[in-house]
Amino acid sequence: MTKQIAKTGRQAKLATKKGIEPIFAPARARRTFDDVVKQIQDGISEGRLTRGDKLPTERELAAQFQVSRSTVREALRMLEIGGYITLRRGSAGGAFISETDPKKLNHYLTGALRVTDISVADLTQSMYLISMMLLSAAAENITKADLDAMEADVREAEKVIDDPLKRSSIMIRFYHQLAVASGNKILVAIADVLVEILDQWVVRLGSLSGDRIIRSRLAVIENLRAGNIDRAREQFAAYLQDLHDVWLKGQQ
Repeated sequence: MTKQIAKTGRQAKLATKKGIEPIFAPARARRTFDDVVKQIQDGISEGRLTRGDKLPTERELAAQFQVSRSTVREALRMLEIGGYITLRRGSAGGAFISETDPKKLNHYLTGALRVTDISVADLTQSMYLISMMLLSAAAENITKADLDAMEADVREAEKVIDDPLKRSSIMIRFYHQLAVASGNKILVAIADVLVEILDQWVVRLGSLSGDRIIRSRLAVIENLRAGNIDRAREQFAAYLQDLHDVWLKGQQ
């Protein structure tokens, strides 16, 4: 199928006029979320979407992919975490293709890690050290809006509590959100590498039960709201220890 992009300025619009085809094809039925992400990534890598282009609205994307708006919203969040797009608010907002080279650092680091024998201990120790660093850095600058976004993700995960992979994919975004709250772009890049690695490991070894991870994450957010950074660290350290134990059992 020939794909054409109708543009006004820098915006890649939904093509509705006769004779102009949509940018994207309907997402595959079995793994719609992954297919939405992949089609947009492919559009960037193949040059059909270029830096600064604005994607169609959520409603328009949902129509093109033939999926729900919530699926589109989740895909856009993951693309933002990966550095492929930037989400802007306001009347001139929307989803824009990132101006910088998407995931250049992430690909370099994760590419190196793929040929390294990573143990559960390596991963959980790294998660602990990075998490403590992110919590400390975010504590000084975190806003109510940041905390509300984190809690919104937890509430979203509650709705799919019986779908461990989808639930975990949502909860893993917490590391990216902490890094963004810190205001440090290098920490954002580090957190995004961790997110990509965790996406692979959760599929391989699983995660904590839905109730446990949700209770833990809400407790961390509550302590961050109260300004109790030490208690937030303790809560997150306890969660990581539980996760470490679960992963060790999975390898036995």
